[in-house]
Amino acid sequence: MEGKVLALTTAFLFGLNPVVLKLGFARGGRSDAALFVGLAVTIPIFVLVSPFLGGLSFHDLSALTIGAFILGGLFGSGIGRRWMYIAIDRMGASPAAAIKNSAPVVTTCLAVLVLGEQVGLRQWVSVALIVSGIILVTWQRGAGVRRLIDVGLLAALGSALSYGIRPLFLEFGLDKADVPMTAAFIGALAAFAYASAFTRPSMLRGEFAKPSIRFFAAGGVLQAFGFLALTFGLSAGDVSVVYPVTSTAPLFTVIFTALLLRNTERLSARIVVGAAAVVGGVAWI
Repeated sequence: MEGKVLALTTAFLFGLNPVVLKLGFARGGRSDAALFVGLAVTIPIFVLVSPFLGGLSFHDLSALTIGAFILGGLFGSGIGRRWMYIAIDRMGASPAAAIKNSAPVVTTCLAVLVLGEQVGLRQWVSVALIVSGIILVTWQRGAGVRRLIDVGLLAALGSALSYGIRPLFLEFGLDKADVPMTAAFIGALAAFAYASAFTRPSMLRGEFAKPSIRFFAAGGVLQAFGFLALTFGLSAGDVSVVYPVTSTAPLFTVIFTALLLRNTERLSARIVVGAAAVVGGVAWI
């Protein structure tokens, strides 16, 4: 029961986060600033809670393991999150969250190609359901090819690709050293270094003067505690039980969009159905 509750907490926090970020973007904030501030908030939170999660352990890590954790952080909290933020800003919280949560499709395909894993009929049906959901949340009448080259859509797909790659590096590193808290901390540091490369000091000073900054800080807190709830959830319950529950995050995004973005973002029945199709496919994959 504890694993399911923590998984639901993860879905709630990850579902609320895109809406909070969209509120920041609506107040003139930039996606690069959102990434920088969010990661700057995450790192001290990880340091504070690490004693309760087994602490930070570096002495047993090899250079290869550290490299895997760094790449996992870059593809997840760095590149994937940056593209996700661009997608939220350009196309809206609900469509971006739905597409980003299709990442397990990428992971499954890579597991087949790289690891030689076998995929059955159920997994392929799930992939088809997820793709159908993506088409629903991104389709616009009369948009044609122009929609396929939209910056927001490309960023959302890039985010799904990046988040889909991340588990392969993390799995490799954690197989060598079972220190998930340390892996998360190293990944966050790598992602923060990546975010810093895209953040000019002059631009950041201007961002701190905007009301959007408090929304970006709140988004960082939601991401940090969402990840921690996920970590506890996976340690308290089976992955097959916890993961489908966490994949309901886009449905929470839809709910919070309707409640908090009523005057900012249009929520259609097509987007709701598409998000539900993505969630159903991910839960069944």
